Amino acid sequence: KPDYLVRILNNEELRFIAGRIVKSEVGSSPNYESIKSIFESNVSEFRYYEYGEILRPFFSTEEIRKGEHEVIAISYILHFLGIYFIMILDDDQSRKFVEGNFPELARNMMGTVGFVGECCCSYNIFSKEEAITILMLIDKSKFRIRKETIEEIVEKIEGC
Repeated sequence: KPDYLVRILNNEELRFIAGRIVKSEVGSSPNYESIKSIFESNVSEFRYYEYGEILRPFFSTEEIRKGEHEVIAISYILHFLGIYFIMILDDDQSRKFVEGNFPELARNMMGTVGFVGECCCSYNIFSKEEAITILMLIDKSKFRIRKETIEEIVEKIEGC
């Protein structure tokens, strides 16, 4: 639901950075028009000369064009600069890559459902009921995630 994303983007405690690829992926969403102005004003585009080159030794040129690899490269640069970040990655292969090659980034990595939990428990963007509703919507969607992961985050939300 676009209104949930709008609430996250409008939170004053969080600052959002995305690269060209991720911004393009979001822009191709059928719901983009309903969030376009908020997204464009609240998500900074990360501009750094050819940051995909950081990952070139590990991936093909085609793989580097994917948003996940852009997120990893940006996170690496932010870590190097000493800037706190949360890296949201859902792709298992990308997550394993980070854990195996950049363990210093892994402690700042979470998936979408984990971030929904943080939006409830740490940032008070959502009530417990709203966060659990979002997780149930994710569970019923085409989003590929283990049911156990959702149940784990629901437990965390209920306990915070």
